[in-house]
Amino acid sequence: MTLAPTDLILSAGSMMSVPVLDRLRPAREAGFAGVSLMGADYQQMVASGVSAEDLRERAADEGLVVTEVEGIYLGLPGREPGPTMPASLAQLLKGMDAPRYLAVAVAAGASSITVIDMFDGAVDIDQAAEAFANICDRARDLGLTVQLEYVVGGGIATYADTCEVVRRAGRGNGGLMIDSWHLFRGNVTLDELARTPGDRVFGVQINDGPPPTDADPLREMTKGRLMPGEGIFDLVGMIRTLDAIGSKAPISIEVFSDTLSALPADEAARRCAETTRATLHKARG
Repeated sequence: MTLAPTDLILSAGSMMSVPVLDRLRPAREAGFAGVSLMGADYQQMVASGVSAEDLRERAADEGLVVTEVEGIYLGLPGREPGPTMPASLAQLLKGMDAPRYLAVAVAAGASSITVIDMFDGAVDIDQAAEAFANICDRARDLGLTVQLEYVVGGGIATYADTCEVVRRAGRGNGGLMIDSWHLFRGNVTLDELARTPGDRVFGVQINDGPPPTDADPLREMTKGRLMPGEGIFDLVGMIRTLDAIGSKAPISIEVFSDTLSALPADEAARRCAETTRATLHKARG
């Protein structure tokens, strides 16, 4: 099932407090076309005796698809977490190796994986491109696409560098995941976004954010995001720019938020859908 730019995906990051299978009906009732899966989700599934194939079947029963497996580690050697990263998160990220989770993606019926590097210190662009190309080659043999996500404060220092990694890798199944949090917290301008080849935008995640503070940026990123329309990000401009460059990627809402996590699953999914649709309506009419 190929999703269109008008389709909505409920990102795992918006529902981290809810077991994966318990997200499906709220997602369907809120009008989402798909859901994503993260490494922590899969580990919880395995501990509960739920397989990736089970998730695929249950999602299909609800008329949904599993769109992607998120947070795959780029795999460069010698990478270590920064001083503010919790040990549990660092361990999870290091365990998100491509070979294992490519197989999970296939079993879950996903069409793509998203690759990141959140560890400390800048990486070499050529080495990053080689690692990304290797993952793309493995994924291509399985019929999957691969999205490299720029993460502010991560190993690929800028959005421009992230685009360059994808360009140098030169793989047809390799593209970009654009997350509004990292775009705007990374001070990426809409003019810079407009120079992105639209056919390399494989995924889009939206969320909003408050004015920057001196607080721990990692904690803010993983616990303090806002719903679309509740913060300072120019999401309307971002969507219009992506449309103008010819992006065909569906829209995912990814709001890591303690406030959202405290809501019942059906209310959380409904709020995600309503705020995203309101933003898209402002952008597209």
